[in-house]
Amino acid sequence: MKYSTKFAVLLLTLAIGLTSVSTDTLAFAKDNSDRKTYTLSPRVGKKVAKIYDLYAADKIDEALVLALEIKPKKPYDKAYMAKFLGSMYAGQKGKGKEAIKYLQASVDADILSTNEHGSAIRTLADLQVQEKLFEDAVKNYKLWMEFTGKQDPKVYIRIGVAYMELKQYQNVIAPADKAIELQSAKPEDSPYRLKLGAYYENKNTKKAIEVLEVMVELFPAEAKYWAQLGQFYMLDERYEKALETMHIAYINGYLTTKSQILVLAQLYTNNMIPYRAAALLEKHMKAGLIERDERMLKLIASSWHQAKELKKAIKFYGEAAAIENNGELYYKQGTLAFELERNRDAIKALKLALEDKKLRKPDNAMFTLAQAYFYNGQYKTALKTMRTVQKAKTKSVAKNAGVWVKYIKDTAKRRNVTI
Repeated sequence: MKYSTKFAVLLLTLAIGLTSVSTDTLAFAKDNSDRKTYTLSPRVGKKVAKIYDLYAADKIDEALVLALEIKPKKPYDKAYMAKFLGSMYAGQKGKGKEAIKYLQASVDADILSTNEHGSAIRTLADLQVQEKLFEDAVKNYKLWMEFTGKQDPKVYIRIGVAYMELKQYQNVIAPADKAIELQSAKPEDSPYRLKLGAYYENKNTKKAIEVLEVMVELFPAEAKYWAQLGQFYMLDERYEKALETMHIAYINGYLTTKSQILVLAQLYTNNMIPYRAAALLEKHMKAGLIERDERMLKLIASSWHQAKELKKAIKFYGEAAAIENNGELYYKQGTLAFELERNRDAIKALKLALEDKKLRKPDNAMFTLAQAYFYNGQYKTALKTMRTVQKAKTKSVAKNAGVWVKYIKDTAKRRNVTI
């Protein structure tokens, strides 16, 4: 297996613990002032030097073979080589468990120098997260902080991740808050996302909202947080706040998916702003984000209808109806056209509605059709149609039809029209 020279140097650095001085916040550390310092025995030291030469020549596999051939006898030599091998295996795909075995042996020996031992614990914990050994990882991250006295926000975040994976959501908040505290000068979103996830899993909507409110303030350019905040407001039934948030997100270009646009349209409708809902849906249908199907066309038509934009509603009801020859939608189109005195359009739509055998109110549709014929000056056809309506099963409609039959006759007679 080949590694780059740069990666080889990184592995060696991990192995011998020659990390740079950390600027991590210091905690109360274990007193290591009296910890003894050892050196490698000459025999092992010579072989380690040869391993370095192989690394420098980019002969990584040969270096690993040589390292495995070393059979150290002294406790320090054993711990050193265990850490060395663990660090080498850590860089190989699929060798995580092997790396953990060696690093655990090194940590258990507790004989390496302060820097070496701390490095071994940290690497061991990182690998345990990688291998989904989350309980062990949490234990060793805490051990690393206790031993070194350092508080690294990334470690607190990894502890939080481990608790999330263990579904111990109540334990996620404290390490996430500690990471936030340590990153206060330059906030990152990772610990906030951990808190959000924990509160969501615990069904604590109000706390999740509090986190998201902070997130949109700290990371205003992150579009997803605006959409999430709006959706959480909806879960909490705070619809005005949801609309305010989603509207701001939209005008800033943060809503880019179909589902987000549909949520905003629904919020406009729920907050009695159907005009904006219709305009929004129509715009994004034209742009291709929203599919042009019966359901979406019907939704646009309904929104224009609620907004009293009847001409636009007639247009979209007709387009929606035509997709599946939906009689109900043709009926709505016809009644609105009749309301606007567009009698020819009403006649056309109502005739199509009556072709649908599943139409729920055929008597009403026939009655309105007869009226449309009448107001379109087609008295003979109006009379014939209204006489048919007189036989309707719906008694109230049939009764009204009787009144209209007389009215049609009287009007035709008054205007000298033979029917």
